[in-house]
Amino acid sequence: MPAVLLAAGLALYWLPAPGLDEAALDAMGGLGLVGVLPWPVFAGAALLVVAFAALLWPSRPQRLLLGLTLVVTVVSLHALPAVVEEQPRFATAWQHLGFLEYLDRTGGSAPALDARWSWPGFFAAAAFVLRACGVTDPAQLAEVVRWWPLAVNLLALVPLALLARSVRAGWRARWCGVWFFALSSWVGQDYFSPQSFTYLLYLAFAALLLRWFLAPSAPSGDTLPGTEALPDATPGRRAVLLGVLLTLFAAAVPAHQLTPFVMLGVVTVLVVLGRCALRGLPLLLGVLAVGWVCFLAEPYWSGHFDELFGGIGGLGANVTSSVSGRIEGGSATHQLVLYSRVALAGLVMALAGWGWWRRREAGYRERALPVLAFVPAAGFALQAYGGEMALRVFLFALPGAALLAALAFFPRAGTSERERAWDRVSLAPLAALLAGLVLVGGFLVARWGNEAFERVRPGEVAAMEWVYAHADPTVRLLWLSEDPEQSVTPALPWGSRAMERVRYVPTQAPRDPVLAGPLAEALREAGPVSYLIVGRGQSAYLELDAGYSTSWERRLLATLDARDDLVPVVRNADAAVYALREAPPGAPEPATPGPPGPTVTWTPWSALGALSAGLLVLLLGAREFLRLHAAPDAPPSPAVRALFWFAVPLLLVTVSALVHRFWTLA
Repeated sequence: MPAVLLAAGLALYWLPAPGLDEAALDAMGGLGLVGVLPWPVFAGAALLVVAFAALLWPSRPQRLLLGLTLVVTVVSLHALPAVVEEQPRFATAWQHLGFLEYLDRTGGSAPALDARWSWPGFFAAAAFVLRACGVTDPAQLAEVVRWWPLAVNLLALVPLALLARSVRAGWRARWCGVWFFALSSWVGQDYFSPQSFTYLLYLAFAALLLRWFLAPSAPSGDTLPGTEALPDATPGRRAVLLGVLLTLFAAAVPAHQLTPFVMLGVVTVLVVLGRCALRGLPLLLGVLAVGWVCFLAEPYWSGHFDELFGGIGGLGANVTSSVSGRIEGGSATHQLVLYSRVALAGLVMALAGWGWWRRREAGYRERALPVLAFVPAAGFALQAYGGEMALRVFLFALPGAALLAALAFFPRAGTSERERAWDRVSLAPLAALLAGLVLVGGFLVARWGNEAFERVRPGEVAAMEWVYAHADPTVRLLWLSEDPEQSVTPALPWGSRAMERVRYVPTQAPRDPVLAGPLAEALREAGPVSYLIVGRGQSAYLELDAGYSTSWERRLLATLDARDDLVPVVRNADAAVYALREAPPGAPEPATPGPPGPTVTWTPWSALGALSAGLLVLLLGAREFLRLHAAPDAPPSPAVRALFWFAVPLLLVTVSALVHRFWTLA
């Protein structure tokens, strides 16, 4: 029966896909892709959920069908735009191609051009791997961007499965937890980006940590000794796994600003709760993360000190800007998408809290999963992260929250015959089915509700190619923003080439499209070789997210066409590029990418601090490796104690040097 449901769901979901051409996609409104999908797609998605829930009824797991249904569900949910849209989606993914192009062309980074060059690890690794595989043609790179989200979501299932094995629970809870994770991965940070890469590292890091490095907990009151599976590896194998753990963290540190600190927060809280066997790991990881920020990310923080640290302690403001601030204004229909995101995140976290409570009522103690689920919320107390902190908090909380949510339906470990008998007559699979139907319906709305402006159109790509061809030596491209001070990311396939030769200038979009005079004046002030671009993706964003009228783009283009001082140099169905009929006098500015990175301001004191930080990492790492070979309750060996006392003065020197650098360069 589940196999029949699976086949029927696939047929209903994918057979209408060929009918979704570019013309059909152009009809998207405030609900995005959901508004143009035929009804069989929704029926097919529901049948995929029913098929998986049906597999939770038997007394024994049908692993092949469970795994196949899970993979098919992930492919169906994440591959749909890649199949029906002509161009790879999401503007920022195209910009990240520009990082690869610059790295391939110049052989180095340019921290003065973009803050992400202060964390270039992902771009360097991606450029190396793609070149080693012979992927250098722009069309091939575009295909990598197209299928990257699907690959990331499929790869995420592997560490999630390992993480589920760290929980002492029945097979239904484990499979259901991974399933809930797949149905709730609508955040949209899986595009070609450092975040998606380091998120996989985070999942693998959390899985290894909870599977093999949890400290055993003693019984307490009426609770069991703990619900996490105990480590089952020899000291030698755990030493290898510790090396892998450190490698994962070391790979995340130069690749992303936020992910290493989430890893660090999870480890620290586990150590404080006495649930992590690697008690010295927080200090070791902290030195690595802070050392990179202090030394090798200097070009960013030395010029953006307030942006980096100004939000610390502003919990209310950070939450407001990340949640309610993203819902204000815009189309009433599109607000349903934004409210659905808040509701879905709240539902998953509420189920996680209920799962923790049901485990407690069933007589189990749960500590590690709540750490994964709720520690990321501490990010609200640090900064708003450009208004995206709520999305990032839910993204990092999802692994633990999804597994806890599954425990809300299947709280027993299934280790006794009485518990297994209870599971056989339980209606929990039916409740999980209802939850799955809500989650998959919410996924389609929350994930693809922004597709009207996150989709990339062929004409927009053609317009940007024209701009790149005329960026000699530089060009300024004006694009329309509702708030040039805050909204500085256009819904355009921008930045895929000529990073140092094209400057993107956000320009105030007039509410009344007839009042286009300030746009012409902005072109004059921009100087020679300057253009104004009007794209359908950005216009859709202004309409749906900023409340501009539905006829705004059409009326603006008519106004710009009627002006005597402007001339369209590119005009197609998706974009228009305008230039002044008489170019301003003067010569365009030369390209100034700045010095290649990394750029570090060295002083005798900072050099001493860097040296002491390096030695401190080696000593702390050696100390953790030695401690793995000792019995859990054994006192520290003389070598471990000696390494600790050698590390203390190095730590003092390192901290003093870091404080000195921040104080003098801020």
